[in-house]
Amino acid sequence: MIKPVWANKIEIGVSATTANPPVWTYAELCEGIEGMTFNSNEQNQQYFFLCGKGFAHNEVTGGAPELQITGRRIKGNTAQDYICGKQFTLGTDRNSSIKVTTAEGKVITCDCSVGDVVSFGGNTLDANQFSCTVRFNGEPVVTDAPAQ
Repeated sequence: MIKPVWANKIEIGVSATTANPPVWTYAELCEGIEGMTFNSNEQNQQYFFLCGKGFAHNEVTGGAPELQITGRRIKGNTAQDYICGKQFTLGTDRNSSIKVTTAEGKVITCDCSVGDVVSFGGNTLDANQFSCTVRFNGEPVVTDAPAQ
């Protein structure tokens, strides 16, 4: 069965406890969002063994997953306000947590850094643009969807 993109749910951590590890409070990133693209950004080692007769053997040895999010700026939206508030900060001030629930019900949670924040711009008569790139920090925790 084909699932539409809107059936995925994106949440960004907007506040955290001081516990170690922190417990995040999430806000849904939905209103104003028109598109999202997930990139694995995999690192690959390529080996050319004699027995391969000139053809490569590939091993994925690393990854830097990220989620690119685009849409329209909605002031007053908790998730967008949080992200836009980070636009001119650096370092650990950009750190958060992301939680993605896929259309199939799988939940992906990971510490992250928010980058490439765009909080305004566009054509004269357009609503302001919004976009950001959420870069995973470390290995995501993936929880499979409950059995049906």
